[in-house]
Amino acid sequence: MIRVRVEIGFSFKRELAGDYRELVVPSGADVALALRALVDRFPAIEGRIFGRLGEVRRDVGVLVNGGNVLRRDGLRTELVDGDRLTLLPPVGGG
Repeated sequence: MIRVRVEIGFSFKRELAGDYRELVVPSGADVALALRALVDRFPAIEGRIFGRLGEVRRDVGVLVNGGNVLRRDGLRTELVDGDRLTLLPPVGGG
């Protein structure tokens, strides 16, 4: 088992019951498994992270240790003990 620190940049983090900042997942887990584990623990956020078809919503930024997973192996990016998983809201401007 490994421990992953979780950071959520969305306002809904205040709605989470309990401490969401640490997630324990099996060794060799990837980002997809960690996100599913987070939603299993906090079902109320499922629609905020996943779309109707079970895909991560396009407006959710997913980072591991500050780097966007899209520049690595996407949701298959493997996590190791002590990694930091960050979920960010879309950035808008005008």
